Amino acid sequence: MSKKAIVLQTTLELITKQGIGATSLSQIIKESGVANGTVYHHFKNKEEIITELYLMLTQDFGTVVMRNIPEDDIKKQFTVMWLNLFYYFVNNPLAFIFSEQIARSPEIPQSLKDKAREYYHDIEEYFKRGVKEKVFKAYNTLVMEELFFGNVVSLVKIHENEQIKLQEKHINQAIEISWRGFLKDKTII
Repeated sequence: MSKKAIVLQTTLELITKQGIGATSLSQIIKESGVANGTVYHHFKNKEEIITELYLMLTQDFGTVVMRNIPEDDIKKQFTVMWLNLFYYFVNNPLAFIFSEQIARSPEIPQSLKDKAREYYHDIEEYFKRGVKEKVFKAYNTLVMEELFFGNVVSLVKIHENEQIKLQEKHINQAIEISWRGFLKDKTII
């Protein structure tokens, strides 16, 4: 792992444990074990580290969701997108905590959040296509994306809190409930 990657990983670990405000650059340097000069070679300050981490993880989320989706079946695409995000979060708990606690934090400037939206372009296009093809209700696509994301997050939280031992049938039920919430005509399943 490169020194820059070590700094980013250390920052992710620290801010998911204690928040952005409670994490200092000196703590990042100390915990990472990377020399001051090397850290400053890559980043001017803590804000630059947070910015790069935020953009990196946002890009990762957008890429993961759209990975290996089938070309022609909108419901199968929805299912694959849903499972991609669910298993990404289950297998990457720090990314999950980051998405829940840090990415939505007021400490992340709105301009950075706006810049990161480009990584969700394919997801947005998917929902626009569903509306255009009259499969989905004509809702605002940002609202649709957030509700899709929120459905996945809810099941990840159940998994993390072990409220029930999730089985494949529970995951499939959650996907079906989510899918039906977007449908324009409830007879399309």
